[in-house]
Amino acid sequence: MKRISLRHAMPLLLVSALFALSGCTGTVYNDRVSIPGLSEGIYTHYLAQALLFGLLQVPVAAVLLWILWRVIFPPVYRVRAKGLSIELWVSQRKFPWASLSQAVIVPVGTDLKMVFGSAKIVRDWGANRAQYEAEEVAPLKPGDAFIGSGARYRWNHTVLAVIFDEQKRTNPELLTEALRNAISKLSAEEVTSALIPDLTDNLIAQTNWITDEQREEAARTSARMMLDAIVSANSDLKIARIWVFDPRNRDIFVEEMEKWQDEYNAKTAVQSA
Repeated sequence: MKRISLRHAMPLLLVSALFALSGCTGTVYNDRVSIPGLSEGIYTHYLAQALLFGLLQVPVAAVLLWILWRVIFPPVYRVRAKGLSIELWVSQRKFPWASLSQAVIVPVGTDLKMVFGSAKIVRDWGANRAQYEAEEVAPLKPGDAFIGSGARYRWNHTVLAVIFDEQKRTNPELLTEALRNAISKLSAEEVTSALIPDLTDNLIAQTNWITDEQREEAARTSARMMLDAIVSANSDLKIARIWVFDPRNRDIFVEEMEKWQDEYNAKTAVQSA
């Protein structure tokens, strides 16, 4: 026999108490509750409906707002793999406030200093709490990751992924390792959604002295690397959101995500045949 929790039984108890206090003895639809100033009183089922509406309006409103939020603020693009949805969000040099997630992953060096790009934005939104916590465990080796506090009312965990070595150098292999470790560590915190900034600029040594072709190549490398790292991490993530903050990379990421999805679907079809 299924047990009923107190939370589910509370509305019934409140309605029963209302009827008892009003002195109702007949059916719900025939009894009235006497109200000072009203000669005939009010039908009890009207009061029950009002009470139930008051109890249900908060969860109903929350569901409606969640649905409207996803309709009004959809991602730019989305791919799916292994029960995981990978979304693309674009917000130029600003935090994408519409892409709500439980955790945010940012790139740092071995000293765990959050001083550039997305790391600085996340540090400022979190009132430096994650930075203070990271300083207590620094330095970390390249490819490792650290989980700190999030930003109040925004996200629960800030993850620092060490993508640079001691000489501030990086490469796709190191980026992949750091991102995998960061995502894997989130599983221990039961995190199911995470926001990850575009790592294109981290692959470029001098961002102001490269050609458009070199930037495009770096963006394509970053997109493929991030997609592969997110899926291969084998974490509990259900939604991974890639934050592209340079609009020039938007179409490149969309193209690579589309190609990646086609390749993934083809590989899956072959394996299941």
